[in-house]
Amino acid sequence: MKEVKEYKFIILLVACLLLFVSAPFLQAKENSSGAIEKVWTVRVSTFENESNAWDFVTYLKSKGYKPVVIRLFDSKYKLWTAVQVGDYPTHSQAVASGRSFKRKMKLNYQIKKMDAKFLSERTAVSSKTPLPVRPDEIGPSYSVRKKVVKTVLTSGKKAVNLSSVSEESFYEITQDDVLRAVSTRQRKIILTRIMVRRGYIDDGIRMYEKLLKIYPEDMDLREEYISTLIDNEEYNKAGSLLQSWLEDDPAAAGALRQNTRLKFLTGDYSQQQASLNYLLKLRPGDIDALSSSAYGRQEGGDWLGAIESFSELIDREPDNADARIALSGLLKQHRPRLNLTPRVYLQTNDTITTSMNTNFSMQLDKLTRGEFIYDFTQIYRPAGDGIEKVDKTINRAAFLFRRDLTRKFTGILGIGAFEGTAEGVTGALGFDWQLSDSGPLSFMLNYNNPWTDEPSAANYKGRYNQISMTYDGFYNDTWGLFMNGQVRQYVVDNDRLYGTKGIYNVILTRKLMNNPELYVSYSYYRSHFKYDDANYTPIVLVQNESIHTLSTSFSKWFCDTIGMQVSGGIRQDEFKSSPSYFAAPNLLMKLGERWEFNAGYEYSSDSGLVGGGESQAITGGISYVF
Repeated sequence: MKEVKEYKFIILLVACLLLFVSAPFLQAKENSSGAIEKVWTVRVSTFENESNAWDFVTYLKSKGYKPVVIRLFDSKYKLWTAVQVGDYPTHSQAVASGRSFKRKMKLNYQIKKMDAKFLSERTAVSSKTPLPVRPDEIGPSYSVRKKVVKTVLTSGKKAVNLSSVSEESFYEITQDDVLRAVSTRQRKIILTRIMVRRGYIDDGIRMYEKLLKIYPEDMDLREEYISTLIDNEEYNKAGSLLQSWLEDDPAAAGALRQNTRLKFLTGDYSQQQASLNYLLKLRPGDIDALSSSAYGRQEGGDWLGAIESFSELIDREPDNADARIALSGLLKQHRPRLNLTPRVYLQTNDTITTSMNTNFSMQLDKLTRGEFIYDFTQIYRPAGDGIEKVDKTINRAAFLFRRDLTRKFTGILGIGAFEGTAEGVTGALGFDWQLSDSGPLSFMLNYNNPWTDEPSAANYKGRYNQISMTYDGFYNDTWGLFMNGQVRQYVVDNDRLYGTKGIYNVILTRKLMNNPELYVSYSYYRSHFKYDDANYTPIVLVQNESIHTLSTSFSKWFCDTIGMQVSGGIRQDEFKSSPSYFAAPNLLMKLGERWEFNAGYEYSSDSGLVGGGESQAITGGISYVF
């Protein structure tokens, strides 16, 4: 009997153990079949004024976050707008995200557990998303009733009923939650940022100054205030504050960071690099400092140093796409490069002009780049009724040197020779002056170049001398302005002056789209030619042109290798009765970072010659970076 009791006890003990072990599995099964799914959210701010919440969302998006707005009621049924930066299946993932947010934004966060379905229903995709119905106005009663304090929603938006929500969710947000999630200091900082973003700069700056009087030891707040001054071009005020800060603490990382920004924006690149070098000694490998150093060296004209800094930055941050693009551009610009540009040009009277331009350029030293240019041109036109035959081949070779005399001023000098229609020495002298970041002002003096744009000139040893001034700028990646003025002097036979042509051209361009790129342009072209001797005119030229042109250009890369560009437009010459039009499709191709190809076709209903007529061209290009 005693043994039977012992067996019963053992069996009961085993059963309890089995029940204990299997309980989690049973519970998991129950959860998978019917329990409400929970998620952990990272809440970073809560607003009573919904408009402020949406401004804060825009601010977070500019910093690379993907914030979510949810609407919640507190225990008194007051509606709050909460901003979250993510939801996660586990508490540890949410905590890691929150810590990262606080480290980057210097703002607090709060981890909350919520029903996934409820979170989805309370999410607002925009300020126009209808407001939710107050909990006390939803159908069935709840097992636990809290005191209801009637509040009136000022918004005129239509409320939306929710299907099935637990009472726990309605009271997820309390006054204590609001105060813990957003301290008074944090709330004022956020509202100050919103104020600046809305354009109330002076009010925002005054708010920063008040906060700094209250929290003078808050270095992050001080850095943010100075950064705002720099962003709004209050350079003198920012410089004075930075000087005082660095006198008190020469090793203050925040002050050094903002000082490098200030020096960069004011063009003091030597001082910027000095501050960055000191910062990198204090914090070797600092990503922000390396990035600032690379871009500062690039802007300051130290392209060798920029290549070194960008390379180190990419080694430490391999996924930095902007740094890779900048480094690739520098290498392309300063490594040896070969360009081949073939062209076949068909004009009226069966005139064919075939040309090949070869250009090889390379860096000779840190400041000087040299180019070797070889042009081959063959002009053929058969004889006709009153039209003389042209069959000439022209060869031209030249060396061109560009030297950076200052960061913004580049001198240009060239010398060469040609033969075919005549023989002679050519020369070039000029400069590129970077007046602003928008674009350069260029001046060129060209001496004794072969005259090839008018086929008949080849039979008379035609040459020309030219003075030109050009400005080519693009503003805010939206508006472009091109202006060019020329005076060209034509010479024939044995240095006989044939005539003088004056030209000016203005082009205004507007960028409409980024991807694909779409531009529209209006241009005005005016030229006037005067014969030196009205009794000697074997080469007939258009004496007056006044042309208005409306054009568009479209370009699209379908992948990293193949792209397309199409341009076209309509012209109206004030001295001609009917308009003309033109079109030019072009196929683009890239093979890696070294090879580039293009092939295109150009058509114009007016060749621009005295006799008029159509013109066509088949164009191409091959570029290789060594």
